[in-house]
Amino acid sequence: MPDEQVYNIYVSLLGKFSVQLLDGANNDIRSSSTRLRQHSFLQYLCVFHDRAVSQKELIEAIWDDETDTGDPAKTLKTTLYRTRRLLEDIGIENAKDILIYRRGFYSWAPQAHITLDVEVFDRLYDQFYASPQPYKTLDCALEALALFKGDFLAGDSGNLWALSMRTYYHSKYIKLARDAAGALYQEGRLEEGIALCRSATTADPYDEETQLLMMKLLHAAGLTQSAIKHYEEVRSLFMDQLGVTLSQELSDFYRKLTRSDEPRELDLQVIRSRLLEDAPAAGAYFCEYSVFQNVYRLIARSIMRTGQATHLAMVVLCGANGEALTVKRCTETMDSLHDAISCTLRIGDVFTRFSRDQYLIMLPSSSYENAAMVLERVIAAYQRTLSGMTTRIKYSILPVLPPKSDQIKAHTESTGNIWESRAGRLKNKL
Repeated sequence: MPDEQVYNIYVSLLGKFSVQLLDGANNDIRSSSTRLRQHSFLQYLCVFHDRAVSQKELIEAIWDDETDTGDPAKTLKTTLYRTRRLLEDIGIENAKDILIYRRGFYSWAPQAHITLDVEVFDRLYDQFYASPQPYKTLDCALEALALFKGDFLAGDSGNLWALSMRTYYHSKYIKLARDAAGALYQEGRLEEGIALCRSATTADPYDEETQLLMMKLLHAAGLTQSAIKHYEEVRSLFMDQLGVTLSQELSDFYRKLTRSDEPRELDLQVIRSRLLEDAPAAGAYFCEYSVFQNVYRLIARSIMRTGQATHLAMVVLCGANGEALTVKRCTETMDSLHDAISCTLRIGDVFTRFSRDQYLIMLPSSSYENAAMVLERVIAAYQRTLSGMTTRIKYSILPVLPPKSDQIKAHTESTGNIWESRAGRLKNKL
């Protein structure tokens, strides 16, 4: 009896679905909107190719109760016939002997040797993490990442059974990409690391660890301004879409990048010229929340000496009836409010974005009445914009308070004790 022909079948699930017969014709089975039933059927059997799948399990997995009518068991048999035709189109002869239905179960014949790209991905993933020194198995990680053409069955989002696997492999990809990029960073292969991080941050822009690594790679490659710009883009994304600020670690690294790293300079006039803005924008000064925090604390300290009235204002963007805005509407309208604040306030005033739909404004040398008048002018300027016709602004005002006297006293006494201790140690040495 002649040996049965063996068919080596390679199945791609990461990104677009395809089935290819290795060492055969170049034809393959690809996702098609006209063959959704066959593809859902074939995808499920490919993913679970190592066991027989019951008719009941298949019906529950791929049958849509809301849109499908008729007898599902009968439809499955028709789908089996059509799927076998697809397999014959890529060079598998007698597909009825390869894809089998027997006693209520669907399975692959032993001569069908099926390899899934996710199986290869998992094997390489495990090899990379098995080594205590990632750089030694870095090639495994890069090979695995090259297999990732997109999320698990990304082109077939209607497959509810695939959702958990899609989430699982997406998480594994992001972790592997981040750790491989970190290994590339340690190896000094910065361009490769940047390219890998860029792919990962495109796939998941809300992973802050990867965003931080991206900034570190750009900085190490001498692209500090690109790292700063990247931070500002990510900050805007998080504020617009999530209404949250970035992690402390990201903010700290950003401040490190923006800190002066100028060489030693003894001419104060040169230093003063560098401190000035190159081309100051008209209107109030907009800054990061962390910078605004420091400005607030400085003004609060100065109030102790001058007693000058200063007020903090909060403006909140909301719907016409006072309701919270959706993410999309906030994104579209907050820029208009930003412009209204900037052009209405004085050039020495400071403001920052506090959340998705809030701005904070510092109004120095201003009474409560004057602060309220300023905010009414902001509202009037905003209402003249297209966005102001469909939304409204609410605001509140509070005086800036100096630090509590007991806090200042405690700090002063602590500082004095430190200097007395140092002076005592110096005296003993002398």
